[in-house]
Amino acid sequence: MLLRAFRVLGWLALLAGLLLQLWLKDRHVSWAVFFYGMPKPCLAGLALVLTLLSPGLWKRLVAGALTLVLLGWWLSLSWSSGPAAPAAPSADLTKDEITVLYWNLCRPKAVDQEALELVRELNPQIAAFVEPGPELTKHLPAYEKELPGYTAAWMPRGVLWLSRLPSRYRERGKLDGLGAYARFEVYEPGPPFQVVVADVHPSLMHSREQQLKEVLAQSQDRDDTIFVGDFNTPFESVYFDVWRTRFTHAFTGAGSGFRETWPVGLPLLSIDHIWVGKAWEVVETRKIWRLTGSDHAALFVRLRRR
Repeated sequence: MLLRAFRVLGWLALLAGLLLQLWLKDRHVSWAVFFYGMPKPCLAGLALVLTLLSPGLWKRLVAGALTLVLLGWWLSLSWSSGPAAPAAPSADLTKDEITVLYWNLCRPKAVDQEALELVRELNPQIAAFVEPGPELTKHLPAYEKELPGYTAAWMPRGVLWLSRLPSRYRERGKLDGLGAYARFEVYEPGPPFQVVVADVHPSLMHSREQQLKEVLAQSQDRDDTIFVGDFNTPFESVYFDVWRTRFTHAFTGAGSGFRETWPVGLPLLSIDHIWVGKAWEVVETRKIWRLTGSDHAALFVRLRRR
């Protein structure tokens, strides 16, 4: 009886998941929870379980076919085969290029050693972190001491900014009363450009639509804007439709491997993003896991002015 009930519920969940992925998506907050919770790899796993547990040859064949279709669908959309070259040392950058590192640090209680190691390894010109910890103010001098050449800044509600380029904080605030953002102007190399760091709040009872609109508004219609952050919204969301027409998704443009950044090394949801305006060409994007430091992947990009 339990096994039969599981199979019935499994088929219903699989059909609902397909409907969400194909059409409904997160257009309504009541659907969004299930859309986020049933990404394509999870649906493929459920179809595989039904293949193994379903009685009758035709049911197993149908479930097996769905497994293959879902895996192929997911891989065709998620996998990128862009340049896999190692990050270029700063000395190799041209005068029109910059490098940016982003990571969700998951609220460390002290100076984040994994973040320090990653900055030393990649030597980005700009590093932006969200959820850098509840006592960040007293740790700022330690970050600057451990990372000579970087200027550190902290924005309330959880943004840590490290830069080797001249930069200035311009604006910060809440997103729909829930999340947070900070906008910076960077003055070199070349003409000034802006970087917006976002941390979208993952409320189960509140749509992400307004938060994403408010983040997007921070571009001020400038095509040199670079967005980085934890958007807590997968790339497939309908709320990114307008983003896809105006900005380039860095990993989709020049990444290598699975696009998904969460959780703990499993490629389930692409909720951490770097989006760049049309003034930039994405030369390289890297996704980096440090599982002892965070359940999110870090993102590193090398950009060139067009």
